[in-house]
Parts: sequence; C-alpha cells; structure tokens
Amino acid sequence: ARRQTIATREDDGRDMTGSNSMWGGRFAEGPAAVMREINASIPFDKRMWRQDIAGSKAHVAMLAQQGIVSAADAATIDAGLDTVAADYAANGVPEDLALEDIHMLTEAKLAQ
Repeated sequence: ARRQTIATREDDGRDMTGSNSMWGGRFAEGPAAVMREINASIPFDKRMWRQDIAGSKAHVAMLAQQGIVSAADAATIDAGLDTVAADYAANGVPEDLALEDIHMLTEAKLAQ
C-alpha cells in the first residue's frame, strides 16, 4: 500500500507567524470583516453538524483502512469527534464567522 505524507499547517515548513491560519499562511492577513461576513455559512450550515461529524468519522475510518493514519490515531480522532458532537448536542453550535463553516468549526474544536 502506498503511504502518503500529509503536511499539517503547523509542520509543513511555512512561517505562520502573524498570518491567518484559516488561509494556511498564504496571505499576510486574513480576509476583511465584510468578506468574512459574506463568506461565512456557519449561520446556515450549523444545523448540519451531525452530517459533518458523520462524514468526518467516515473519512478518518477510510484513512485508517488505507494505512494513511494509524488505527490508534483514527480511534483518537473518532473519540474526539464524539466529544465535539456531545458538546454541540448539549450547548448548540457557536457561530464563529472567522471559522466560516461547520466543517472548519468542528475541525477547530477537535484540535483543542
């Protein structure tokens, strides 16, 4: 099986100091406030959090099956997604326009 190396924002060699991490360090600054408001879909797609988490769980299971992530890492991510889901169920989904959509919000909560 062919293995791939997946670079994360933190370890791909780019200098993230002072940049907007949502944009992967590609720009010195993030988008203007008006652009964040126009692009943010979180007020609408937050109701799809269950589907987003289900998709993320399926994706990490596939990554483990293909040998791209270890079974242990996949189990840790899966458990983390369960924790995020429990938080959303108990407290609702916050509307963070800086994170733009439900997937980016869930990814950020998973990384906490």
